[in-house]
Amino acid sequence: MSAKLKNYLLDSYVGHTDILLAQVRGSYPIQIDDQDDDDPLEEFCNIFVTVGKKNRMKVEISGRIPITYEIADLAEIYDGYANRTAGKVVLRITPGKVDVLSDLADKIRKTAYLGDSVGNPNWDRISARTISSLKRFIRLIKQFDE
Repeated sequence: MSAKLKNYLLDSYVGHTDILLAQVRGSYPIQIDDQDDDDPLEEFCNIFVTVGKKNRMKVEISGRIPITYEIADLAEIYDGYANRTAGKVVLRITPGKVDVLSDLADKIRKTAYLGDSVGNPNWDRISARTISSLKRFIRLIKQFDE
């Protein structure tokens, strides 16, 4: 079943899954954010999902993001962690628990004006795009489950 989820996500975010799957085997991260070539890397939040056995997903958000205690606690509850220095949050979930990413998006929304605290004055704009990417991913996973 995890191969079906990987294919679905690759098709949704990358396209041409038949070509990619012929070249790649095993677990590998799939970028689910809306980053484009015009986005400076240091001003963007990257979101990757790795689908493992039994559709367990590792959701990784990284960038110069302010990580509150609420965000760190949420990550730990879902078998993950938060690294404030690196600006990285990791959660491990199944498709049935994808709604936790909505909780994460709400917590990120509360940090929109904290960008200066991590040296990222563009965080208010970037956080909105991060939230949008998480919400799109939630919708896709729910469609997959139907």
